[in-house]
Amino acid sequence: MSCVFETVQGDLIFFTAGGSTLEGGSGSSMFVETPDFELVLDGQGGTADFADTTLTASVPLVDVASQQPAGSATVVADRIRLGQPTTEEIRERSGNSWTTGTLTTTDYRLHVTSVIVPGYDVLLDGNDCTGQDLAFDVKTTNPTAQIYSSVDFGSDICDLDGLPDGQVRLTGQPKRPFFEVVIDDGSTPLKASGDLELKGRSGSATAELIDLTTEQPVAELSITVELEKIGRAERDAQTDGRVTERMTRVPYRATITVSTSDRRSGRADCFAEESQTKIIVRPESVAGRP
Repeated sequence: MSCVFETVQGDLIFFTAGGSTLEGGSGSSMFVETPDFELVLDGQGGTADFADTTLTASVPLVDVASQQPAGSATVVADRIRLGQPTTEEIRERSGNSWTTGTLTTTDYRLHVTSVIVPGYDVLLDGNDCTGQDLAFDVKTTNPTAQIYSSVDFGSDICDLDGLPDGQVRLTGQPKRPFFEVVIDDGSTPLKASGDLELKGRSGSATAELIDLTTEQPVAELSITVELEKIGRAERDAQTDGRVTERMTRVPYRATITVSTSDRRSGRADCFAEESQTKIIVRPESVAGRP
C-alpha cells in the first residue's frame, strides 16, 4: 500500500508498506518533505502487520538535518476490498527459460483510522491511500544451460549521391530496420525517419520530411532498400568460466534509394552488418566442458 498525507503544518507525509508470503516478511517506510521538496524526516526498516482486514505499521524516524532519531510514526488502517479479483495469464521468456502461470490482483480501499507522526498534525482524507494484493501462481523452467540470443543490424552513415547534403543510416533489427535520412545544408536541416519492413531482402517505406527548425513537414520522402550479402559470415567464440559468448557477423551491401515529393532524389551503396550474439551460461557442474 502507499499513502500521501497532508498536514496542518503544510508538509507532506509519504508512507509505503508491503509484505510477501513467499519471502515471509513485511515492512514499511516513511518520509516527510516540505512543499519545496526539502526532506525533513526519513524512516526506513519499519514494521507492517497485515491482518485479514487491517494494517498496523510503525516506522522509526530520523531528522534529516541533524541525523538524530526523531521518534516513531504509526499508521493504522482498515482494508476494504473493491470489487472482485482480476486474473491475467503470464507467459514470459528469459533466454531459453519460460515463466508461465497467472497473476491475480485484488484492489483495496484503505480507511486510515490513525496516523501519528512526531511534530505534525495529520489531516486524514478518504483518498489518502491505495492498496493491492498480488497473488502469483507461476512456474519457471530451469534448463541445464541458460541461453540468451540477440540480433542487431546497422549500416554506415552514407552520403546520398545526387542529393546534396543528404545522408542515410539503417539501425535496429534485420527484418525491420529503422531508417534515418538527413539533409543538412547548414541552414535548414531536414530529417525523415521510420521503420522499414523487409520482405526477403528488400523493402520500402514513406515518411514525412521534417524541417528540424520549425518542426513542420516540408515534403514526403520515399525510401527503398535492397540488401545483398557480400561475403562469408565471420564467427567468433569466447569462453570465460561458465559463460560462452558466440558472435556471428554477416556483411551486406545496402542499396538505398531516396526520393521526395518535391523532386529530389539520391542513392547510396552502404556497408551494413548483421550481428548475432548467443550467450550460453552453463551450470557449475559442467563448467569448462567444450
